Amino acid sequence: MRIVHAADSFAPDVGGIERQVEALALAQQAEGHDVTVITAVGDKCDLPLNVHRGLKTRWLTVAFPWLNHKMVARVLDDKHIDVIHAHFTVISPIAIYIVRAASKRGIPVAVTVHSVWWKVGIATRLSSLLFFGPARMRAIYSGVSSVVAGHVARTLPKAGAISVVPNLVDVDWWAPTGAPKHRTGVSERRLVLVGRLKKRKHIVEFIDIMARVRAKYTADARISVSIVGEGPRRQDLQEQINRFGLNDWVNLLGHREPEQIRHLLHEADLFIAPSRQEAFGIAALEARGAGVPVMGYRFTGLIDFIQTDTEGVLVVDEDDMVNTLAKLLVDRERLDRLKVTTKQQQPSVTIKNAMNATYALYRRAQLEIDTRGSARPHRSSCIQRRRNHAPQAWRTIARRCRNSGPGRLRAVVHQVDVDVDQLVNDDLCCLFRSPARQVGIEGIEFDCSLSSFRCKVVLHRGLRF
Repeated sequence: MRIVHAADSFAPDVGGIERQVEALALAQQAEGHDVTVITAVGDKCDLPLNVHRGLKTRWLTVAFPWLNHKMVARVLDDKHIDVIHAHFTVISPIAIYIVRAASKRGIPVAVTVHSVWWKVGIATRLSSLLFFGPARMRAIYSGVSSVVAGHVARTLPKAGAISVVPNLVDVDWWAPTGAPKHRTGVSERRLVLVGRLKKRKHIVEFIDIMARVRAKYTADARISVSIVGEGPRRQDLQEQINRFGLNDWVNLLGHREPEQIRHLLHEADLFIAPSRQEAFGIAALEARGAGVPVMGYRFTGLIDFIQTDTEGVLVVDEDDMVNTLAKLLVDRERLDRLKVTTKQQQPSVTIKNAMNATYALYRRAQLEIDTRGSARPHRSSCIQRRRNHAPQAWRTIARRCRNSGPGRLRAVVHQVDVDVDQLVNDDLCCLFRSPARQVGIEGIEFDCSLSSFRCKVVLHRGLRF
């Protein structure tokens, strides 16, 4: 099967969606599939994948994704594609552009949303409309968790059934292989938090929580909180730790390799997932695979693989986390029981689950195309029609435009018996490169729908065809 992944973020960028797209592409390639990745990230890195990258100046790709139309067309028109798998965050210009281009070619499209569309549903729809206009995307949607799937369903009520396609996490690799070094019954309780030191991870709020928990304990309480990760807020976090006098409790460890994180988890009593916008919780599932109970919020993606009082504790708000954490750290019997049940129970989300859900999503996308038919003929079937009809089409457009006011060219275009979407997209480039061939009336607007953006062309009067 030939699979093309479309993602605005990809390696060498660091983050959850970047790791997941790379992991999925490599896993599919290892299974024998022909895998290609299209990304807006122009910086290169050494990966055993076929990667097509956007413009070197990334903001141009983000602001004007259609500037990459030649690269996208080269990939989509090169040979048969079984499915396009687009990976969306809140705003994903290049991925949306590729979805629209693939939809017009009749290529099956599957979309996975990796971010919580909480309170940003309107922004998501408006940004899509602003970038690309009202043209519809033919795609089957999914979310990385049931929470995300619910947000997508509310944001896009006409999208149909929303599947759940979890992230790929090798829970077996994280599992403990021997007896734990950190035995139960010792006085110190070890907490671990893994994540980028960014605002949306809500680590600032967690340190506030730890300050409130600290107030409930005596000065000799032995609690160790290890925060793993780097990010732009490290200095602010360290100042906050100093201000609350938590230096003996909380340590910023910085970047650690996966093997080092696994070692930390095998010695931990509890993993903390403080983000209230956790779409899935990759680090939490890794901790769950390592046999560590997880504490987080029940309205996040953790609800799909953390069962309260068996694999951890899910709370409703910050106050609940303060009270629950303060009680749990002194209730040694309950915490030790959680550690035992977490190690004994197999995680509910595995790589096999994720791969099966991914391929089921692909089958849905292919069935959608088979049921409804292609959104439009593939590009190769339009070439001869353009050769036969393009000159007459442009003459017809120009003749009618001489008697039309600004803003009416779109209606005129749709009266021409020719494949207008492809005609406008391809021939417009020729018009720009060859001024002598420019036609029409000055100031006319028209919709270049294949490239999925509105443009205004200032054309010259008095030029012949």
